[in-house]
Amino acid sequence: MLYIRTQTRFVRTLFLGIIFIAISLTSVMSQPVDNRILVLGDAFEDVPANQVTLTVNLSFSDERDVKLAFQEHQQAQQRLTSLLNQQKIPAQNIRFLEPLGRKGQTYLRGQAGDRFTTYQRVLLKFNDLSQFNQAQQLLTANGFTDLSAVFSVSNQREVENRLLDKALARAQEKATQLAKATQRSIKRVVRISDTSENEGFYAYRDQNRLNAQQNPVNYDNDAFRQMAMVTQVFRYAVAVKVEFELTD
Repeated sequence: MLYIRTQTRFVRTLFLGIIFIAISLTSVMSQPVDNRILVLGDAFEDVPANQVTLTVNLSFSDERDVKLAFQEHQQAQQRLTSLLNQQKIPAQNIRFLEPLGRKGQTYLRGQAGDRFTTYQRVLLKFNDLSQFNQAQQLLTANGFTDLSAVFSVSNQREVENRLLDKALARAQEKATQLAKATQRSIKRVVRISDTSENEGFYAYRDQNRLNAQQNPVNYDNDAFRQMAMVTQVFRYAVAVKVEFELTD
């Protein structure tokens, strides 16, 4: 009697084990084959600047009367305007900001006194870098040496779109090669995202944007440095993540 019960229990356990193995195998076999691939595409380009904004800083002081400081300031404005006319700079590319005055303290022979100072910035935009160099040299030769320049690229949006096309093409090329390794092919694009998994369409990086308004150059009243210009180059980069669906 004991033998029969033991044999029955063994058969039942064996039967349950067979069922469990069959279910596991069926589950494994029913899992779909992974048919998607995620690829990174990137592109970059070095673009020389073709625009520049030159800032002329005007500042004059007088210890006697603020009117004298502003009078000297006005005379400098007139001289500057005459020089800009010589360079034939379009009026829409010249912007005189409002002059400001300030009263401060000065010490002369141990005596404290007042000091009146004027400030003004004049912004000159150039679409021709050779004209910029000529204007810079003319201003420096005539005593306007407090200068700074900001270089930029006029067709920045065009560059970004061109790099985006290159990055997408690069991702397509990579995905095609990887699909061939599994003897499959690309079926369609499922999703395009930026490299940080944000909601943005693509990631754009301008490595010069950390500087103020692209790329500034200060001349620090150094007349020799103002005569020699270093070519300004900007590196633009685009990176995208593209998810592709593969054929079965």
